[in-house]
Amino acid sequence: MKTIMKIEVEETEPASSYIRRVNDLSAIKLVKEGAWQYTSKSLWKEKIRDIKKEETTSKSKKKKNSKEKT
Repeated sequence: MKTIMKIEVEETEPASSYIRRVNDLSAIKLVKEGAWQYTSKSLWKEKIRDIKKEETTSKSKKKKNSKEKT
């Protein structure tokens, strides 16, 4: 798996649209085409993975609180 990032990014785009984890062959193809470049996995972790974990955690806490009230 490789982490790639779009070279041209618009401010309104969500991070998941311009930072991706793809298999090696797909990464090579996209980078050769010129619209993507390799980037660090830590950037993907910061922008994509960790944000998804925070959303999941906050949703599960809300569910528990609603059950306690009833």
